[in-house]
Amino acid sequence: MTGIRISLLGPVRAWRGDAELPLGPAQRRAVLAVLAGAEGRAVTTEELVDGLWGEDPPNHAVAAVRNHVSGLRSVLEEDRTAPKLLVSVGGGYALRLAPDGTDLAVFQQLAQDAARLRAGGDPAGAAAQLRRALELPTGTPLAGVPGGHAERQRERLAQLRLAVLHERLELDLELGRHAEQVDELTALVEEFPLHEGLAGLLMTALYRSGRPAEALATFTATCRALDTGLGVEPTFPLRELHERIRRGDPGLAVPAAAPANPAPTAAERRANRPRPEQLPSEASEFTGRRELVRSLVELVEKPPAFAPTIVAVAGMGGVGKTALAVHLARRVRARFPDGQLYVNLRGGRPDPMEPGAVLVHFLRSLGVPESAVPDHLEERSALFRSLLAERRVLVVLDDARDLGQLRPLLPGSEHSTVLVTSRSSLLGLAPTRHVDLDVLEPDESLELLARIAGRRRVAEEPEAARELLAACCHLPLAIRIVAARSALRPDWSLAAIGARLADRRQRLAELTLHDLAVEACFQLSYDQLTPGAAHAFRLLAVPQTADLSLPAAAAALELTEHAALDVLDDLVHAGLLECPAPDRYRYHDLLRLFAQARAEQLDSPQERAALILRMVDQAVATAADAYRTVRPSHAIADAIGAVPAAGPALSDRAGARRWLDEEGGNLLALAEQALGIADAHRVVADLLLALDPHLEAGFRWRELIDVCRRTMRQAADRGDARAEGRAGYMLGGGLMQLGRLDEAEPVAARAADQARSCRDLPVLAEVLNVCAMIAHIRQRTEESHVLHAETVRLAEECGSAWTTANAMATSVPWHLTRGDAGTAVRAAERSLALFRALDDPFGEVYALHSTGRAARVLGDTERAISLHEQGLALADAHGFLVFEPMALLHLANCHLEAGRPAEAAARAEQAVTASRRLHRQDTETAALDLLGRL
Repeated sequence: MTGIRISLLGPVRAWRGDAELPLGPAQRRAVLAVLAGAEGRAVTTEELVDGLWGEDPPNHAVAAVRNHVSGLRSVLEEDRTAPKLLVSVGGGYALRLAPDGTDLAVFQQLAQDAARLRAGGDPAGAAAQLRRALELPTGTPLAGVPGGHAERQRERLAQLRLAVLHERLELDLELGRHAEQVDELTALVEEFPLHEGLAGLLMTALYRSGRPAEALATFTATCRALDTGLGVEPTFPLRELHERIRRGDPGLAVPAAAPANPAPTAAERRANRPRPEQLPSEASEFTGRRELVRSLVELVEKPPAFAPTIVAVAGMGGVGKTALAVHLARRVRARFPDGQLYVNLRGGRPDPMEPGAVLVHFLRSLGVPESAVPDHLEERSALFRSLLAERRVLVVLDDARDLGQLRPLLPGSEHSTVLVTSRSSLLGLAPTRHVDLDVLEPDESLELLARIAGRRRVAEEPEAARELLAACCHLPLAIRIVAARSALRPDWSLAAIGARLADRRQRLAELTLHDLAVEACFQLSYDQLTPGAAHAFRLLAVPQTADLSLPAAAAALELTEHAALDVLDDLVHAGLLECPAPDRYRYHDLLRLFAQARAEQLDSPQERAALILRMVDQAVATAADAYRTVRPSHAIADAIGAVPAAGPALSDRAGARRWLDEEGGNLLALAEQALGIADAHRVVADLLLALDPHLEAGFRWRELIDVCRRTMRQAADRGDARAEGRAGYMLGGGLMQLGRLDEAEPVAARAADQARSCRDLPVLAEVLNVCAMIAHIRQRTEESHVLHAETVRLAEECGSAWTTANAMATSVPWHLTRGDAGTAVRAAERSLALFRALDDPFGEVYALHSTGRAARVLGDTERAISLHEQGLALADAHGFLVFEPMALLHLANCHLEAGRPAEAAARAEQAVTASRRLHRQDTETAALDLLGRL
């Protein structure tokens, strides 16, 4: 084509025909070396600058490169004004040479020809081709050429030549030329004393030449060199050869002469192919995941017809991905007679394996001589796919970092199967089956602990074993560590080991044994995060909530929901955060401890406190909107203090109830945490007040008690009557609902005084209603009447129609106690009408039951039953659990009075069950008493 030939195996030189061309200074030769070594591919200007100067180029580097390219064109091109050889491509240059335009290309082609001849059963022909390659004029590769690229290529080319020489010597031994190779091999072993392959060839040549003592002495010298130079022992192949020589293995004799150029059959070629068996040993204590393993084995044994089976196992560090992959691989390896390839891609480490290096390992394992391995990644990948096209090979790619690392390593035919593990979710892989691996089930955790620590110890301390596993959060790595430590200390009880894990702040430090450490495992994933993602990972662990909604996470990070979603997705894909439901996120407990520890180290207390207050502000804003939606025309919704935040929009009453149900527990935990921040008691009191509908509908008062007490104390210490009154109203009402009247009464009275002192009228009306109910229960009838009347007056004064309707319903028992059933009926019916006018199903259920109680006292049992059944159905439709025990108890009494004992018993038993579900001792006792009377 061009007639240009370039030498790279020695000094960089160029010829046109037989005439050598003047290439100019050393840097110009360096530019030519980079371009010629690229084999026609474009090389950017930046790559040329890096090849010549590395990370510290001079200011004029780009101009210098252009000048050198111009100088090369003046020498190489016949018409430099219309270059055809050294052409500009995009932001760089390409050198268009003939396929044999460099001595390196000729060298590599001869090596590839030799590989084909050897695979085809012609070792003599292969040796001849390699000899031709080695006879090409050489010297020091790229001699005299400066720059980092030249240094790297000198090392690579020297290794390539040594690999070809090694293969030629190996073929010569195969052909029975051992005697004539001894001197050459002796010189090479002296030059490369750490090269085990050359040592092995020399040992074989000496043995076949009748010199076994010298062969054994060569092994001893190599052992000494490896120990001195690297501090290692010889690998298994060399040790095995030494043993075979020592015992005089007949298999090492000179190979029998074979006919020239035999033509092996396809079956013979298959039989002679290397069969790599690289699977790691399996942990004997692999436990659990039976159904998952069964389904994966079935998938591998019934692969798709036109594509490779790819199983991708993703999960957090320490969850057992590698153990599962190796266990599965060993279960199915009989299906892959052509071998099993394994590589640890080190995706979780700072130095992940390059796919090109992995392919060199795989290709050599499949029988490709090193000299025949292509230089470029795309060519290596294509050769790998070609080799696997007709072979049944299992490929295990452990700890992959990303799709870019994986793609070149994937086979293309349906005959092979790939098992991939990764901490990330490997978006874009489109595997046959994706497995998000979770922690072990409790019974599986117990089995794993028993297998390692000993079944007797677990059987002797079952409760301590369960507590130990809970502290490990059922993470397999953590269980293996504590189980192994237990096995090493048989004199320690499981309870004593568990006690060392009780301190959450020290737990990760305890989960360490030799080279196993949960914290170090997590650190590998954390170190891969961008600074922004790492910051978010730390901060999102600060709130002590069970999980986080997308809006809450956005508030915590001071981001829009859209921007927060991107960050959260990054953390989920990295295996550091879980997404159990759309727009909801949570940490594994041990990962939370890790993140919290990093936050304490790297993020200031002020930043962490500000995050909590942002979340509380958002919660107050949203809870106030929810209150307004589920309790229409209630003055408290507007009395909740304004906050500098907006919450997510709540579409309707169902959406408000759903938000309260999803977030209620988290918000109480957040309130508790916020009380550790100076002067947060005021906004916490508002949050507790706004959660009243959630707490009442689900009878969740027990969850409220401690945080309310703390809020009251802090408010009292600061003289904040408003906050103390609001927290006191919630605490007093909760204690009353729980039947703890001795505690409830003084709290409610104090709350009323505080609310009155600051004219917090909406709260005062509600707390007086609580005081009225307590007085009624304690049979202080007149006091109850006065308090009730004041409640109604205040409700009307502050325009709280909901409070008025509620007060009407709560007055029914008081009227009935006075024997005034008619007034009770009118109050109940007024309440029912008001709640229906407000379109409030919760209030309507309450009013229906109050009306039913009045109807029963009037003797209209059937109407009472109908009203209670209506209320029960409505409560069930909306999930108002609080009404169920009392409504069922009223129905049981009605049926008993109507002469239907069987129906009464059925309803009473249901009341017992419902009471126990909500821990309502009062209704449970009454229902059991009724059953005792039947």
